Amino acid sequence: MKRLLGALALITLWALPVSPAHAATDPEAYMNTVASHLGDTGVWVDPDVKELTAAEVAQLDAAAKSAAAPIRIAVIPASKINTSDSGYYVNLAWEGEEIADQLYDRVGVEGVYGVLVDANSESDGRGFHAVQRADHGPTYFVGDAVDQAVDCCAPDYEPMLERFIQRAQVVNKPFYVDAAPYAGGLAGVIALWCSVTALGARRARRHDEKAHLKVTQPLLNEEIIALSQQVSALPTVSDPQQSKLSKDVLDTVEKARHRLDEAKGDKDIEAVTTLLGSARYGLVCLDAVRAGKPIPEPTAPCFFDPRHGPSTDQIEWKPEDGSARAVEVCAACKQRDEAGEQPQIRMVKGWQISTPYWEHAEDLAAYVDGYWSQGDGRVWWFPDSDFRRRGEEMRSRWRSRRPGARFGRFSSDVGSSVGDWAASSSSSSDDDGGSSWYSGSSRRSSWSSRTRSSGGGSSRRSSRRSGGSRGF
Repeated sequence: MKRLLGALALITLWALPVSPAHAATDPEAYMNTVASHLGDTGVWVDPDVKELTAAEVAQLDAAAKSAAAPIRIAVIPASKINTSDSGYYVNLAWEGEEIADQLYDRVGVEGVYGVLVDANSESDGRGFHAVQRADHGPTYFVGDAVDQAVDCCAPDYEPMLERFIQRAQVVNKPFYVDAAPYAGGLAGVIALWCSVTALGARRARRHDEKAHLKVTQPLLNEEIIALSQQVSALPTVSDPQQSKLSKDVLDTVEKARHRLDEAKGDKDIEAVTTLLGSARYGLVCLDAVRAGKPIPEPTAPCFFDPRHGPSTDQIEWKPEDGSARAVEVCAACKQRDEAGEQPQIRMVKGWQISTPYWEHAEDLAAYVDGYWSQGDGRVWWFPDSDFRRRGEEMRSRWRSRRPGARFGRFSSDVGSSVGDWAASSSSSSDDDGGSSWYSGSSRRSSWSSRTRSSGGGSSRRSSRRSGGSRGF
């Protein structure tokens, strides 16, 4: 009898469910940590997520960084935002698009935010949630990108995120922009409006570019003179390869001089700095031939001062009131860093004082674009994110003045009005006992996350442009 009772006790203990361990007790603090890894665009994956290899993460991160839209994606375990104390069910701190909104609130920069929540199944919290927050600029196909990513590739994370990045950077252009030329008598009116708008946009851009040229022309004149003197001081040699390299460098500097003399805007500035970068690379090739070494591969200019020539190494550098980042530097700047000395930074005079050139984002956007380009369509990544952001804001301002962009804003306003009406109607239905979930689908209503959750985040949100949420 005792043996029978003991066996029954063991069977009972074995049959009891075991509550899973919960990795985090403070979802707010954890989301702050996630946001700290996404100050710049890209993809960050929690180390506890094992579904993606390091190589896959690197490829996805590069794709997000090079996207036309500012995309930030986090892949996190459901356990770290689970508030349930029970082992029988999962209760995430936020639902649907609100998970992505929490990341946006903490980063505080307009753009596309995606959060892939990792778990064993949809009931355990697995899902993909994304939203675009912006008051200005284009609207991207974020909601459609979520649907495509889940429909095509779930539950494989790498192709899912790859498809999302591809689709989420496509501008959602309203149908009537393409249909306008076929609208009969209205076409003439629209054509006239487009012509006037385009003319105004070109005039405004030319005004900005003249201001940029006023700042950059003295800098480039100085650089061309110094580089010409350096090339003129090269000794005459009989070696055919060295002679050709010297002639090519001299010709490149002369092309830069003529292009600067005729410069009228940013394209000319970019062309001049691309030529100067090529000339300095030519000098490096000439030094290598003289030393009997192979010709080196092209590299990005020295971050601290493009006049230093191509970079040879990489260091960790932290500016004042900024975060540490890896920057490409020349050999001399590398030695100064190892000696604990301050870098020799290219300074540009502003209103009253001289500041580092990367603090003049609008005036020197074309200057940097030219130096960080190989001249064949390929570019190096400029490491200052604030410079890149402000330069893109300037280009977005130019694009927003074009006729197509103004049509787009009109479409967005109409779409928002229709959406608000639909949300209001949906809320009325919910009060009568209706459900906010689509019938037969795991997709959450894209308007349900327009209300704020309690706790965390910024005090103001930019307008929601697009978004979507899917469990899988």
